Amino acid sequence: MSKAKQIGTRAETAVKNYLLEIGYTPLEAHRNVLKGSEDEGDVWLREARRGLIVFEVKGGKAAKEASHEQIKKWLEETKKEREHASANYGVLVTQRAGVGYPRAGEWWAYTTLGDLLRLKVRLEAEDANQILRLTFKEYMEIVRG
Repeated sequence: MSKAKQIGTRAETAVKNYLLEIGYTPLEAHRNVLKGSEDEGDVWLREARRGLIVFEVKGGKAAKEASHEQIKKWLEETKKEREHASANYGVLVTQRAGVGYPRAGEWWAYTTLGDLLRLKVRLEAEDANQILRLTFKEYMEIVRG
């Protein structure tokens, strides 16, 4: 396995493990199988009240040093993968500098304002595409409401 795949696998496993740590079951939270150009995200969460949430996970140096432009590209990738999976939400999770795999809850979670608002209220807004960054732990606290 290449070094890049090893980094990806470790990061994806860390996100899945965090979901398990906070009380989701292996049937609700699991790592996904790669599907090439029709990829459906790295980690899935079947959340009882929210439906399917797809997490695109980035780890290692590229994630820790990602520019805003890179984050926007990865969010576009996340959006496509959410659509491929017919998921309700798509979230980009990136490893933070100085924060290792056992502390994935402290990594960054990127989503749109529209998706974040829909987690809390039923709101459809034309211009709700602002990018937000919060820790994965904070995002999951909102999901679990």
